[in-house]
Amino acid sequence: MIRLAIRGYAAGVVQFEYRLESDENGLKQLLPGLAEKHGLALAEHRLHMIEIEFLDEPNPNERFFRFGSDPSGMVMPIMVILAKEDL
Repeated sequence: MIRLAIRGYAAGVVQFEYRLESDENGLKQLLPGLAEKHGLALAEHRLHMIEIEFLDEPNPNERFFRFGSDPSGMVMPIMVILAKEDL
């Protein structure tokens, strides 16, 4: 089983948190819909960061995955160029 906590942030404040527990096959079915939903919220600027916490990972350096447009809550953020217009 894989246990995740998923949080959405806007202006550094948690807007939602929910937990998922699933096997690998269940996650493969859930993740595309979640990615679309959260990606749209980021693109529309309703959220600024999504955090996925792997609850069973003991290493704090590998426990969290964060992405979005607010690097203040991220460790060692990297810029990703999404389109040529962003250069």
